[in-house]
Amino acid sequence: MKLKYLGTLLDSLDGVAKIRAIAVAPNNRKVAIATADLNIVLFDDKLQKKDKFATKPVDSKFGKKSYIVTSLVFSPDSTKLAIGQTDNIVFVYRLGESW
Repeated sequence: MKLKYLGTLLDSLDGVAKIRAIAVAPNNRKVAIATADLNIVLFDDKLQKKDKFATKPVDSKFGKKSYIVTSLVFSPDSTKLAIGQTDNIVFVYRLGESW
């Protein structure tokens, strides 16, 4: 097996577990990364940052410190992203076919 370094997606971060989860779309055109600051960062197939959005708790009264993101998964058609959290909720975001 030959491995090839393509590039760095995110700059290095201090501390433990700054990247909570990573998912690659089935069509290999999107990559999603969940960071410790509860944001989702989306990259295209050229490893260019395309979008960034914040996750949210099951109820806003609990605040941002009440959960962490545990998993990410793309739908089979690569148009939706499901985000699993420790507050027993799964959010599904529609990303669409193109940027």
